[in-house]
Amino acid sequence: MRENPVRTSARWVTRRARYVRLDEGSLHSLAHKLEEASLPAWEGRYHFRGDEELTCRYLLVLDALNFCFWPGKVKWTVPGPEGEPLTGYFALAYALRKAAEKTPDFYQPGNLAALDEGGLGEVLGGIPLLRLRARAVREVGLLLSRFGSARDFFLAACGSCRRLVELITAYLPSFRDAAVYRGREVFFHKRAQILCADLYGAFSGEGLGDLRDLEWLTAFADYKLPQLLRAQGVILPAPGLAARIDRLEPIPAGSPEEVELRAATVTAVEELVGLLKLRGRPLQAFEVDWMLWHLAQGDLPFPHHRTLTIFY
Repeated sequence: MRENPVRTSARWVTRRARYVRLDEGSLHSLAHKLEEASLPAWEGRYHFRGDEELTCRYLLVLDALNFCFWPGKVKWTVPGPEGEPLTGYFALAYALRKAAEKTPDFYQPGNLAALDEGGLGEVLGGIPLLRLRARAVREVGLLLSRFGSARDFFLAACGSCRRLVELITAYLPSFRDAAVYRGREVFFHKRAQILCADLYGAFSGEGLGDLRDLEWLTAFADYKLPQLLRAQGVILPAPGLAARIDRLEPIPAGSPEEVELRAATVTAVEELVGLLKLRGRPLQAFEVDWMLWHLAQGDLPFPHHRTLTIFY
C-alpha cells in the first residue's frame, strides 16, 4: 500500500524542525497513561444518523465546515438536546443534525450549490467565518451534482481511505490541506482524513463505513492535539513560540512554526502507536487521536495556538 503522504511529510518536517521538538521521555510516559485508558467510541451523541443518503450528505457538509471555531470575542454556542450549551465541533454537529431532521431539503445538491451566507446563517446562526463556510458548502453541492449522490461519491472510493482522501482532495478544493516547508510541499489533509473516520463511525464500520485500510490514516492535526501534547510535555515549542502561543498571538497559516506544530503532532501520534503496540495494545493512529482529543476537552495549562485557517 502506498504510504500516506501526511505520514511521510510529518517525519520529514519533524527531522528538520527549528521551533518544535518532541520529548522522548514524555512520549513513553504518555504511552503508559494511554495503555490503560479507555478507547472512546465515535462521538455520535449530537450527530445525525438516519436515511443513508441524507446521512452521507450530512457528513460531507459537517466536515466541510469543521474548522476554526475560536475567532470572536464570545464563543459560538448552540443549545443542545437537553438545553446544554454546545460550542465548537459539537455545536456544529448538532445544528446540522437539526437541519437534517427539520428541513432535509437544505441538503439537496442544488440548494447546497447555491447557498449564500444568509442561508447558512439561518442554520448556524453566529458561527464565525460565515463567508468561507458558505463557499465550502457550495463546493459540496457541486460535488453532489457531479456524482449524482453522496452515496455514489463514497462508493467511488471502493472501501479505501486512501482512495477516498484522493477523491475528496481532487473534487473539494477547501479540503486540500497542504503547505510549503523549506521549499517542499507537505500534506496534512486533516478534514479529508477525519471524513473517513466519521464515515466509519457513523455507519459503525458496516456498509459504506466498512473501510479496509483504516491503518493508512494518521492523526488529524488540529488545535487541540498539540495543546494536549504540550501539556503532557511531549511537544516542546521553542521559548519564543511558546510565549507567542500563550499571548494568543496569531501564528500564520503555513508559517514554519505552524507547520512544525502540526507535523510534530502527527509524528508524536505515530510514536505513540508504536509504543502502545510494544506494550500489547495495538491501536490505529486515528484511535489514538480520538483518545487524545477527548483528553484535550478538559482544562489544560496552556491555550491552543491561534491560526486562522479553513483546514482545521
